[in-house]
Amino acid sequence: MFYTYAVGIDSRHRKGEIVYHYEKRQHYILIYTRTTAQFQIDDEEIPVKKGTLLLISPDKRASYTGVWEGYCDDWINFYDPDNQLANFRIPINKPVSLQENIPVSQYMQLMMNAFHSGMAQRDNVLSQLMMAFFTLIDNYLNSSLPQIAHYQKLLELREEIYAFPARPWSIQELADQVSLSPAYFQDLYKKAFQVSCGADIIQSRIGQAKRMLAQTNLTMEEIADRCGYNSPVHFSRQFRKCTGYAPSKWRENALGENMMVTDHG
Repeated sequence: MFYTYAVGIDSRHRKGEIVYHYEKRQHYILIYTRTTAQFQIDDEEIPVKKGTLLLISPDKRASYTGVWEGYCDDWINFYDPDNQLANFRIPINKPVSLQENIPVSQYMQLMMNAFHSGMAQRDNVLSQLMMAFFTLIDNYLNSSLPQIAHYQKLLELREEIYAFPARPWSIQELADQVSLSPAYFQDLYKKAFQVSCGADIIQSRIGQAKRMLAQTNLTMEEIADRCGYNSPVHFSRQFRKCTGYAPSKWRENALGENMMVTDHG
């Protein structure tokens, strides 16, 4: 299990200011640079580009500063008492340059939100987020699959689809938002998320419907409207096709048996 004890997002330092970390610490330092920087780890000088990940071990002395401007980064200080890092193929004390399509800052923001949440299971949530993050980086560094063009824009679109399932999304509209042809957009979307964009739109709506059926007293007509369906009949048919249940039966089971409600069907 990982134990996080400090997180910083968009941490800024003035031009010429040097950040120091001394050796013989108990914790690892995970850094994601938002500016070009000059690092020194023990006696090794390391020039680092914007968008670089560094994982500094407790036994290493480290310092860093901005090059042409002030310095900015995201960072996490954490303990690894069970040596979980040994399960990942991620370089330690070496810079790892990442493409923009890797959502590092988004993960760190999630970890910062969890860190300050005060939730009862905070440590477990943070540990799971760290595991997911290191799995992502491991897969990125060691996968033989080609990188997906426009991934970050596609990811942002997918987040919008799931955040606003009631919108009348169309493939043409979504493709226009990323300046791609509809055919190329659909091909990239499927490669990026292993599901077609059309199927994702449906799943976002069905996931929203499940939550509303389980957690509200809204009528079927109201739920259909809030999930982007013009017709309650169409909503009912699609819900049954995706779940195997009529909406009314799903609600009955959810209320009576605490049926699991998920975001992706």
